[in-house]
Amino acid sequence: MGETSAIHEISAADLRALSAPLVKRQRLEAPAWDRRSALLTGRMWVAEVEPGMQLRLADIQDRFGLTSQAVLPAGIKIALVIGGTARVRYGAVETRLGPEAPHCGLMVTLPEAASFTRLGQAGASERTLTLSLSPHWLARHGHRELVMSCLSTPTLRHWAPSSGLVALASRLFAVDEKAPTSVAARLQLAGLATTLAGEALACLPQADSRTTSSIMPDHRLARLMNLIDSGQAKGVPQAALAEQLGMSLSTLQRRFYHQQGEALGSFLRRHHLDLARNAMAQQAISIDAAAALAGYTSAANFTTAFKREYGVAPGEYRRAHLRLIH
Repeated sequence: MGETSAIHEISAADLRALSAPLVKRQRLEAPAWDRRSALLTGRMWVAEVEPGMQLRLADIQDRFGLTSQAVLPAGIKIALVIGGTARVRYGAVETRLGPEAPHCGLMVTLPEAASFTRLGQAGASERTLTLSLSPHWLARHGHRELVMSCLSTPTLRHWAPSSGLVALASRLFAVDEKAPTSVAARLQLAGLATTLAGEALACLPQADSRTTSSIMPDHRLARLMNLIDSGQAKGVPQAALAEQLGMSLSTLQRRFYHQQGEALGSFLRRHHLDLARNAMAQQAISIDAAAALAGYTSAANFTTAFKREYGVAPGEYRRAHLRLIH
């Protein structure tokens, strides 16, 4: 499970490193901020519960009234605010979340990348859990087509968490440390993430039989996902993958794009970059080793691809994670 942690002062570099797996093209602005001081105080970490399922904890106080703008990738974002108030904007739709706000829970379905803005207030505090579910995760769990097929624009739905879920979340915030690392703690974190996803997804309208029949899973694409997740697809040309799956290359690419919403080549490139990013965060491997893991023979080309994907150079990302973890 990939994880990062920040305790006490949270700088702009910390925020960019923490946000790199979750957003693109992040911009940070705040009144009276000198661009050297820490923007937030408190605690923040991101844990990859399983591939494509990432949970972020933020237990923070805003020092300057931070406005954070970014682009969110396609997928589902689920937010639960159990303390303070969060004011956020997805596209042109703005909402407030928290115990004192009209709603505590929010689910956003994004069939394609969309803009996101967090509007902070100086001195305000916030306790938020945010769960990100990628199209890859949704496809592997049989949800992606069901959620995305009929949506052409971002959709926001508020939902009410159960008392049991709020109690589980509160216990996580009561532990003043970075993301759980023990086997038992990881299992508890996975249980919390699954419960959070289950309660939020339950607010989706049920698909009728025509929709359900039109989105039956493609078992050959499921086999492809297993090959990718297990590492067996690494370095294998797309044509060879198609032959192994018993279809032509054009059919594989067309079906993959229909199910995932992106080209197979783009997906594979990002998947391998994710592997390198996780290894830098968890094992502190060198830039050269990360480049090789992602399939690049040139560290310079790897650096260019990494910065284009995550908005931060791999060296900066690695240094920030070393500082955050230690």
